[in-house]
Amino acid sequence: MALTLTGINTGVIRHGNQFQALALNLRHEQNETSLIFISALQLRDLYIYFEHRLYLQNQRNAKQKAAFKKSQDIAMQAMLKNIPPLTKTQMLEADTRRRVEKLEPHTSHARGFQLAFSLQGGHSLLLQLEDTQIAVVISAISHAINNAGMHKLSLRISSLLDFLPMYDADIKSDGEMKYDNYPYPAWKLAMFTHYLALVYHYTDSNGQDCACGTIVKSRIRGEIKETEAMARRLLAFSPRMKKLEGKPCRITVATLASGAGHFPRERCLKALYQLYQTTLPATAE
Repeated sequence: MALTLTGINTGVIRHGNQFQALALNLRHEQNETSLIFISALQLRDLYIYFEHRLYLQNQRNAKQKAAFKKSQDIAMQAMLKNIPPLTKTQMLEADTRRRVEKLEPHTSHARGFQLAFSLQGGHSLLLQLEDTQIAVVISAISHAINNAGMHKLSLRISSLLDFLPMYDADIKSDGEMKYDNYPYPAWKLAMFTHYLALVYHYTDSNGQDCACGTIVKSRIRGEIKETEAMARRLLAFSPRMKKLEGKPCRITVATLASGAGHFPRERCLKALYQLYQTTLPATAE
């Protein structure tokens, strides 16, 4: 049975300057609470789903948006009146069985959704939220992280919400590619609609022309200007492409496919190499 969220309190558990977990004390019906602990990776998953729900709300007409904003203000006031306590002792004595191993959407409807949290101790928690509550939850989480002096963590998570890196590769002129892939559960892939290929041409320390490429799934098409900023943010995510941070390079983006369908690995890598070939005449800036 799903527990309906009525209030939330948050705190950061860290070891020195390292983030360990976010404590979430969730208040639900009958004034009961459930305390869980979530890692940075699951926190990003939570934010990805929140971002998707807010994106859907943003697609509505002006009248619907105004009604949503009014309901959001009401939900915020109600949540602020129901903040559960969260003590230092609760965080210092964190029960590892309450650590979240996985979270995923369970069901959804026009105004809200359920999230399923699988816990390390073998238990699970099913939580019912309204879309109007998302802003309050995000605010509470951001407040805890920033209070802990981890503003960079907030920036890193928020910069990786509008796309999913699928593959990244070093591309050779003979067609050879050394690549990494990043698998995702089906629910996460469904949050995004466009497969994009990006090729980065640059010059290495020996003056040789080189190229890297990546495949991402995004909400925006490759022709839209916002992909330029996304292409730069991608470099911080990928260990293979991190070497390009701060380097002058020319970036080309192409939309491979749009819609709910799956674009197989072989087609992704073939399309990436074809894009590389079409951009060979150009040189790095």
